[in-house]
Amino acid sequence: MRKSNTDTLWTGDFVEMCIAHFLIFSALFMVLPWLPVAMKEQMSLPLTEGVWLYVAFLVGMLGVGPFHAYLSDAYRRKHVFLFSAALTAVAGAGYLFVANPLQAYLLALFQGACFSLTLVSDLTVDIDITHSSCRTSGNLVYAWVGRMGVMAGAWLGAWLYLLFNFQAVVLGAMVLAFVGLFFGSQIYLPFRAPNGEPLFTIDRFFLPRAWLPAIGVVGLSAAAGSLLPLLLGGDRCPLIGLGLLAVGVIPLIGLFVRLSHHCQRGTANATCYLAIESGMLLGLIYSYLHPDTVVIHLHALIGAVVSLLFLLFVAYPYYRHHRLR
Repeated sequence: MRKSNTDTLWTGDFVEMCIAHFLIFSALFMVLPWLPVAMKEQMSLPLTEGVWLYVAFLVGMLGVGPFHAYLSDAYRRKHVFLFSAALTAVAGAGYLFVANPLQAYLLALFQGACFSLTLVSDLTVDIDITHSSCRTSGNLVYAWVGRMGVMAGAWLGAWLYLLFNFQAVVLGAMVLAFVGLFFGSQIYLPFRAPNGEPLFTIDRFFLPRAWLPAIGVVGLSAAAGSLLPLLLGGDRCPLIGLGLLAVGVIPLIGLFVRLSHHCQRGTANATCYLAIESGMLLGLIYSYLHPDTVVIHLHALIGAVVSLLFLLFVAYPYYRHHRLR
């Protein structure tokens, strides 16, 4: 492993973490959008009941949040990232072997918790390996890379599903995830002595000052997420929605960071990311409960416009009044 003393953003460690970030997000979203369809084929679970997989994933993702700071403090952050990312990938493969809905829901709960740990430890590692003068730029690039990973993963997952089957999707996702883990394992992260974080805290999980912008981000992401299942029907609008979200995340990350104190950069990033993923899951739930394609398109457009107006005329004035940087 190497140690870099440069204050340039594009160090070898940063590039490798970007690759890992891209591939891990791609792997998750190769599988996640099609779970209700796959479970319907696998165990005759109705689509309207399959959406509980997303509810379970969301509960796991948010439920483990208050433990983020303790785990990242008590254990080496790189190891937390690699271990939780590996478990997220393995849990994705587990969908091929579930025999009943309860097993599927528990697996989704577990995967959501593992992904949440992956996400926050991933962000922490990225911040730690980036020189302090480059961290804001690094946050913006990293967020964009992750959104592009979602878009690439969703497209590739839909293509494999239509061409082969769900098993091929899961195997492809496993390959991407473990290639991402390889790149993540190559970075150098100096050891840091524990700070004695409490077991239960919202640090590294939720930034209270950013609650209002987070609402707008959830709505905007839900609009994009609701379109994802349409990829299986050959619709390309979901890719447009994900592409626009990838562009929009750049100023949004900057907004969240400037609402935080210096020591809260990781918490600010995590809040924005978790708001995006929560919105994506809510959008997927809506889409599978309302399978009319025309209605989904219309409601996604309305939701995106309303969310943008909310961000511009409600969240932005709030941000200008409450920003700290």
